[in-house]
Amino acid sequence: MFEVQQAAAGEWAVVAGGARALLVAETDPARLRALFEAVRAGFAETLDALVAGGLSRTPSFALLDASTGPVLLAVRGTASAAVAEGGVERTVRASGVSSWVETQLTDAAAVTLGAGAGETLPLAEGVVRSAGVVWSAAERSEDVGATVAAPPRRERETGPVEALDIEESAAPAVEEPEPVVAGPAVEAFEPAAEPEPEPEPEPEPAAEPDPHTRVPEATFADVPSAAPAPAPQPEASGYDHLFGATMVRSVEDAAVRPEDEDAAPPKIDLPGFITDSFPPAAGRLEGDHDGLTVMSGDLPSRPRPSDSDQEPAREPAPQRFAVLLSDGRREPLSAPVVVGRAPSVSAVPSLRGARPVTLTTAEDDISRSHVAVAVEGDSVVVTDLHSRNGTMIVLPGKTPQKLRSGEPTTVVLGTVIDLGSGATLTVESAG
Repeated sequence: MFEVQQAAAGEWAVVAGGARALLVAETDPARLRALFEAVRAGFAETLDALVAGGLSRTPSFALLDASTGPVLLAVRGTASAAVAEGGVERTVRASGVSSWVETQLTDAAAVTLGAGAGETLPLAEGVVRSAGVVWSAAERSEDVGATVAAPPRRERETGPVEALDIEESAAPAVEEPEPVVAGPAVEAFEPAAEPEPEPEPEPEPAAEPDPHTRVPEATFADVPSAAPAPAPQPEASGYDHLFGATMVRSVEDAAVRPEDEDAAPPKIDLPGFITDSFPPAAGRLEGDHDGLTVMSGDLPSRPRPSDSDQEPAREPAPQRFAVLLSDGRREPLSAPVVVGRAPSVSAVPSLRGARPVTLTTAEDDISRSHVAVAVEGDSVVVTDLHSRNGTMIVLPGKTPQKLRSGEPTTVVLGTVIDLGSGATLTVESAG
């Protein structure tokens, strides 16, 4: 609930909605209707509606938001706000500021937008012609208490009979089981005897092995004079020895025999892609060389690349962008820059290699770390670092627009970045 002053039709109007109030120098009914919907929507939505026509066409205003937490206050142009906080009264003005002054009031007892003298009338929501509006913290606490407190519970007037009915209906009755009446005795049922299974025929005993039977793999005896011929083994494929195929060998194959020097060396079954690439030598190889190993000395010498054939070192890309500060300095964007009253690169850990650029004004209305400017690819990106007064950008031939806090925005050459209080940055070519 707000208190507004009675006034005839003039240039000032009060727009109230919810816990927000706006004092604005506006006479157009269509604009006032749009501002009424924006005030009901929120604080940021109201600012967007006020600067929708551009910063140069934004009227003077004083906006107050007491919906949650600290009271938000924004003042622009010729409007003013009288604040009573902590037993001290002060006036908030926006003189000398190109955009507006925005602040937070954590312990405000009352705030008056515009003129404060004269009788006032209550206003909950709507649009009226007035030169001032008053908000007090006591009214907000009463509104909150009325919203949170629940209505007193009214007890029902019931008699003992109704209470008994409720108790009986709440707990359903459990029926007791009826007692079983004993009847005539019934003889026990005896199941019919199952027929005995027929005896299974006994299996014939297996023939006992001959004790003189000779098993070559398990029995060791004297080596006979003539060794029996080994059983023929299946011919192995060309890839079995490479992939671990199982080969069955007899005990006779494990016997160690002196090597016959005149005997030809055993042949190895190799795949075709090996034998075709490295044909075996005609004569017998000496030493441990198997004929398949290629020594480094047998390779033809290859010419080493000269220094002239090497790719020349790449030169660093030339600097393409720079920013011109309002105090006349020119800062190249070879690395990201953090601009503010007392900037700190630690506030933006995502920008590697960023350097601080200090920019001060007479009013000191810009934040310590106000805005970050960086080059990404072929574009310049501007990010408002949650500054107190916000950041405005003016693209060439476009109307001014306010940046969203913490949201990177791509700009072009010639864009003016307005930090408030006359502090600006202009994006230029580095050439």
